[in-house]
Amino acid sequence: MTVTSVAAPVVPTTPPLRRGWQRSGVIILIFVAVLGGAYALAWWDAYQLAQQYMADADASFANGDYLNALAGYETFDAQANRFVTHGGYTQVENIWRHVWAWPKPALVAVARARIDEIIDHRLTIADAEQFVQKNTGRPNAYMGRIFLRLGELYAQAGDLISARDVFNEIPDLFPNDPGLIQAAATRLQNLDAP
Repeated sequence: MTVTSVAAPVVPTTPPLRRGWQRSGVIILIFVAVLGGAYALAWWDAYQLAQQYMADADASFANGDYLNALAGYETFDAQANRFVTHGGYTQVENIWRHVWAWPKPALVAVARARIDEIIDHRLTIADAEQFVQKNTGRPNAYMGRIFLRLGELYAQAGDLISARDVFNEIPDLFPNDPGLIQAAATRLQNLDAP
């Protein structure tokens, strides 16, 4: 009896190096997907909070309560035994301030426009004084602008002494803001002009 050998069929195999790269690619893809999903969830939470704060600020603005529309406020809920934050336009802007907070929703531009409108057209002397007193010693991106606006409001009301005091204090209080210092100097010169 003769035995003939039958050759086994040749099955192409992936070289071990290629399988390692494929596995690494899948791991990297999964890692990127998890990070992307986590970012999407964080973005959605930030967007929901910004919408809530925007609604609070819009309600305050509609009621003519411009200072609370600008900065927000807290109330105490006795039933829940906790403070409840009612947001303002500055909180909406702060949520999306970081360069990596992307994409920024359209409500951020609306909040910025309302901030400008409140500071430039809606604040009264009493509002500006209250804001300055409440936020002295606390970080606030709009403190310098509102302090300058307070000086302008004093000047418009004819209280030139208080206006001069405010404009003269700006270089000492905001030494790192050359634009604000220049604006104060210009307004001070306008007060002294005949």
